[in-house]
Amino acid sequence: MERHPHQPEPDGEEPGERPPSFGPERQQPRHPRIYVADLASTERGIEHGLWIDANQTASEIDADIEAMLASSPVPGAKLWAVRSSEDFDGIDLSTVADSSLIADLAHGLVEHGRAFAAWARFVSNDRARITEFRDAYIGSYQSREAWAWALVESLGWHRDLDRHITDSLIRPYVVFDYKAVAEDAEPSWQVLADPDGTVHVFSR
Repeated sequence: MERHPHQPEPDGEEPGERPPSFGPERQQPRHPRIYVADLASTERGIEHGLWIDANQTASEIDADIEAMLASSPVPGAKLWAVRSSEDFDGIDLSTVADSSLIADLAHGLVEHGRAFAAWARFVSNDRARITEFRDAYIGSYQSREAWAWALVESLGWHRDLDRHITDSLIRPYVVFDYKAVAEDAEPSWQVLADPDGTVHVFSR
């Protein structure tokens, strides 16, 4: 199927134009934070760490980490690790020790929500590929069929159907097979699904 870029429709459609289950994802506010542990204390069986707001600059994150290490019960503590996180939507930070990457991930999550999280997981936190998000992102939809509805709309196929099927008795029964449309279109796009069925669509 020919690829056509499509952005989610803005709010304000006339009632009934779009089936109620078909629409862009509604984002929830996020407050990503990380728990950073002092490794010198951990090695000695001592729990010492700090919950840090991740939605700040890398230098601010570094300053919070340095303050945590400075208060360590082990003099001269230098090493740290992310031991836990909140509101990162399943992004694995267990091997991340780069405050700039942490800040980029947090900013992306706050601005773009689950779509950004899906992309970050897909590219395995590769910083170079994370920057491709804005150019690659098409939209988020409640299901593959919802995405197919939006794709059909962007192609003008709903209008074409109205033009070709003019009999008012027949028209309500002539509908697109949105599941089949999604299956045929998916190889041309990168479609990432969340456990609840929400899909995030990216160009390849």
